[in-house]
Order: sequence, then C-alpha cells, then structure tokens
Amino acid sequence: MRKQRDFRPDPTEVSWKNRLHLTKAQRGKLLKWVLYGLLLLLLSLVQDSVMSRVSYRGATTDLVACGILVICLLQTPDTGAIFSLIGATLYVFSGSAQGYYCIVLLTFLGVLLNILRHVLLSRRFRSIFLCAGIGLMVYELAVFAFGLFLGNTYFSRIHVCLTTGILSIAAIPILYPIAFSVSKIG
Repeated sequence: MRKQRDFRPDPTEVSWKNRLHLTKAQRGKLLKWVLYGLLLLLLSLVQDSVMSRVSYRGATTDLVACGILVICLLQTPDTGAIFSLIGATLYVFSGSAQGYYCIVLLTFLGVLLNILRHVLLSRRFRSIFLCAGIGLMVYELAVFAFGLFLGNTYFSRIHVCLTTGILSIAAIPILYPIAFSVSKIG
C-alpha cells in the first residue's frame, strides 16, 4: 500500500478575484463608479442615437451634461469635482460635446454648484434639481456664447438654446432616481 501525502501544493492558477485583493467596501465603491460610467455611456448612446432624431422647435436634450451635473451633485464636492472632470473629458472625447471648452464649463459648474449646495442647501431632490437646472441653463447659455464668439451660430437661434436647456431640465426627474439608487451602493 502506498502512503498518502499530507502536503498538497498550492494551485498554480490564481483567480482574478483573488489577485485584486479588494475588500467588500472597495468592491462596492468600484461597482458604483463602474455603474456611473455605464450610465453616462447609456445617456450618450440615447442622446446620439434616439434624441438626435427627436427635436422640438429645433432643440433636443443634452442628457450627458445633465447626467454629469446630477451625479456630481450627489457626491461630496471633492469627489464630485473629480467625477465632473473625468466625465466631461470623456464626453468631449466621445465627439458628442460642442468643443473642448465643455470640459472647463462642466467641471467648473459641477464644483461651484456642488459647493453651494453643500454649504447652503440639503441633499434632497429639490436642491439637486434647482442646482442642476441652474447649471444646465448656464451651461447651455455659455455654449451658445462660445458658438457666437466662434461664429458657429447666430443670435437668432437663442430660442433653440433656451429650449435645449428647458428640455434638459425636464430630464432631471428621470435621471435623479437612477443616479440616487447607484449612489447608495458602496
């Protein structure tokens, strides 16, 4: 009879889950940020493929900017600043944004409105709706002003700019519950 060995060597293959060495809290935060990225990707897809064909008086929504501002306002100011910078950069490099100045606009508005909301208002739907709505209107007017400065548009199209802002504000009540549900993760 053969004697059985007590020693068994470790398996040579290590799973990807063991290689990362993430705690449960870290996995939750990673999942939250991956879901935020997927939400922005979905918003970009809907904006470019569906909403570009649907217009009201020549205007359509700006869902990605709306999503960036809503998600930024759900975070603390420092985390929101990083998210708005990364989200705006990805928005510009996706080709959907009007220009590189959108990175500065969305980051600046996200940080400023997040600080104002954090200092003066509570973290509720009304305050986030108010701050995101103001941010979207300022963003649309600033994009319109840059378009006038660069010669890309005419002043007679100001109604399209204002309609785009109003339609984007109308999308906030739809985006807020989704973003708020994701913010509870991690």
